[in-house]
Amino acid sequence: MITCSVNYKAPLHKCIPNASSLEFNRKGRASSVVMAGFVHGLSVHGPSVVATKKMGEMFSRRLSEDLTCLITWVNENPKRNLLTAVVAEPTWDYRLITALRTLGRTCYIIVWHSDATEDGIARIQAFQSGANMVTNNPEHLHEALQRVTSIHGNGDLSCPWCGLGGFSEHELWRHQPLYHIYEPDKLDSPCPACHKRTSRLTRHINLYHGPTQLVDERTGVFALAVVRRPEDGKFLMVQERYGEGYWLPGGGVDTGESLRQGAMREAWEEAGADIVVTGILTVESLHRGLWRRVIFLAEPVPFLANRDNGGEAAADPALTISDTDPAAVRAASSFAAADAAGSLRHRYRCKTLPDVESAGACWVAVEELEALPLRSTSEPLTWIPWVANGGRVLPLNPEAVPEVARTFPDFQL
Repeated sequence: MITCSVNYKAPLHKCIPNASSLEFNRKGRASSVVMAGFVHGLSVHGPSVVATKKMGEMFSRRLSEDLTCLITWVNENPKRNLLTAVVAEPTWDYRLITALRTLGRTCYIIVWHSDATEDGIARIQAFQSGANMVTNNPEHLHEALQRVTSIHGNGDLSCPWCGLGGFSEHELWRHQPLYHIYEPDKLDSPCPACHKRTSRLTRHINLYHGPTQLVDERTGVFALAVVRRPEDGKFLMVQERYGEGYWLPGGGVDTGESLRQGAMREAWEEAGADIVVTGILTVESLHRGLWRRVIFLAEPVPFLANRDNGGEAAADPALTISDTDPAAVRAASSFAAADAAGSLRHRYRCKTLPDVESAGACWVAVEELEALPLRSTSEPLTWIPWVANGGRVLPLNPEAVPEVARTFPDFQL
């Protein structure tokens, strides 16, 4: 198992390619050879640095924390040397995130913080400073590192967002939401893979250039959920793509789904949370029924890390913390003790790995809402305070709520 030590300071020669990747020009001076494929380098920052078991196998270069060293390595071959930086400071170090972002748009910055899904304002500020991902989930961290290093760069397509070239069709499909889902979408832009002009390039790439082609189905029926955590009354909010702020989990209901199934699926896709619907808040219909929506009340289902072991969470073998730093050991011990006591952030995990659906999710207290950037104020500022203040909730009974059958005669509740 590889352990990341915060005191690791690589000398400068460790930050540039090995001699085997250099050639000598006619004057005997070394110059870089442009090698096929990307070279993935990893730099970790902070006293409680996390690492995955196979990190050494995933990354071809382990780099220093020193920014000068990182600049040297990135600039040595800017079209091929790709840096992934993990920022694991005990506080939200926005200055470090901003400094790392100056290394280029292709630098992938992961912020590891225990409050990644509990502090909605700090989470947004990290993204605004330049982070690509904010997490406290070792499985999501491991998956992100795997996705980054699975992009080998042996194709001929370029990313319209950052200009990096060398992607295959499927690598572009993986790269775009991982690196750029928080950036504005490309509107009326040609697709680099098929050259079709589209009003939503992100959606187009996801639908038509992944491993399987998806169906762009729109029924005009939508289901949202106000998800309240029972222990402390916090609410689940989706960090929307394109930097649009937070909003309620929910979206379009597919043909063949019930309204509740649509809300549950959307909560999983957008917020990474299993939910159970407990009531109805409102039923709406506009444009002579061409646009219909239901907003549910729901609760999260506790995360079971090991369902085959009575639902008890097992120690995660993919995560280790440096045992050379006393502060890191104390932090690990307190975090483990909180998990053993059944902490909320462990039992009610939510999404922290960005994808085409969203940049992640967060649990938000009702008093935080006014300070949060919101995609739209009407739904969160109407229904979250309504629920928090004990407003009326309709039962999940079509007979008791006849407007459900009238509004959705073609959908089951």
